[in-house]
Amino acid sequence: MDRSNSGRRLTHAGLRGGIALPIASLIALSLSPGARADDWTPAGDIRFGYLASETRARDGATSSDDSLRMRMRLGVEGALGGGWHVGGRLAARLDSEQDDTEFWLRTHAPTPSGLEDGQGTIDQAYVEYRPDGSPWRLRLGRFQAAFGLADIMAKSLDQNDSSSFDITWTDGAWLQWRGREWTTHAIVRHNDRRGPTSTLRPPLDFSDSGSRASLFLAVESETPVGPLVHRMVTVTWLPDALRPWGTEGSGVEDYLAVTAKAAAQWPVGNGGTQFLLAGEVGYATNTPRRETMDSGIGDADALSWQASFNLMDIAPGHDVGIVYGRVADGWLLSSDFRPNDTLLEARWAWQASEAWTLDARLRRREEIDLPDGAGKRRDDDLYLRATWKF
Repeated sequence: MDRSNSGRRLTHAGLRGGIALPIASLIALSLSPGARADDWTPAGDIRFGYLASETRARDGATSSDDSLRMRMRLGVEGALGGGWHVGGRLAARLDSEQDDTEFWLRTHAPTPSGLEDGQGTIDQAYVEYRPDGSPWRLRLGRFQAAFGLADIMAKSLDQNDSSSFDITWTDGAWLQWRGREWTTHAIVRHNDRRGPTSTLRPPLDFSDSGSRASLFLAVESETPVGPLVHRMVTVTWLPDALRPWGTEGSGVEDYLAVTAKAAAQWPVGNGGTQFLLAGEVGYATNTPRRETMDSGIGDADALSWQASFNLMDIAPGHDVGIVYGRVADGWLLSSDFRPNDTLLEARWAWQASEAWTLDARLRRREEIDLPDGAGKRRDDDLYLRATWKF
């Protein structure tokens, strides 16, 4: 499975570190004698939709919001011969309620969920070496890496760049080895002292020099075994990144998390409909204090999970699914789940053509653990959206 997903202010500091190498490499390789115009292929997507939400705070106060949102990702990929490939892409997130516009070119993201509304960036700028007929490939620079469940929601407890309308990215190196039945991934990520580029939530902190590089490993197989159609195990290691008592507290620890993901599929009737059951479980060996997470007293929980129930092709191109997840207050890696939340979501998706997808979502999220006397925060939201890929 290919795991690459498909302004106002510019500072020189943004060209340092993780982005400087890929930009320089793209320029150098694009000027090489082997680069021809017919070797370059446009690649990107435009996603737009309507979003609405209602929140009940811990004190019982309610608020609501709605907006129109768009995410544009416009890029190009090229083959230069000799096994060398390059790719680059611009991405922007726009919203009818945004306050301003900004082009963000730095080696960290402005928020834990990536770009804010009204911001754009270069979310891909990489060189890749993949010799013809070789089982391995190596990608260097800025890229997209997503390892979601093989269902219609494609949610993940760990690495999942640019889910929904978000724009996140990974700066580093990605080695992939394809065996006969299993594929192995190793991603070494660069972490800026000012923060990560994808969803790694506080109190994960990268100001310590020992946290500059982190490691993500995954082994996966799509070879069917009975009803099983997908299985995967992942490991995330963030050395010297966890501050159990918060960024102002003393002490720093490694953050190590492991997940297991699987999906199984069975036919329903004779019309081509399939029932898909998918699930994921994750465990973190070290967790922050609940005082830091504002969820009570003691060590935060370590175990998280999600399960989804899907009917694929209930009509040609139409899929529906429900996912339920319970994510511990000590789980800090997911772009799809907040720590200390339950999530219940219903989704409908229609693959209208090879290029167009329409989908709708209803979702409820509610807190799990609370300090004494606090009420549970609850968020209800929906969206209707369309995605055009080219």
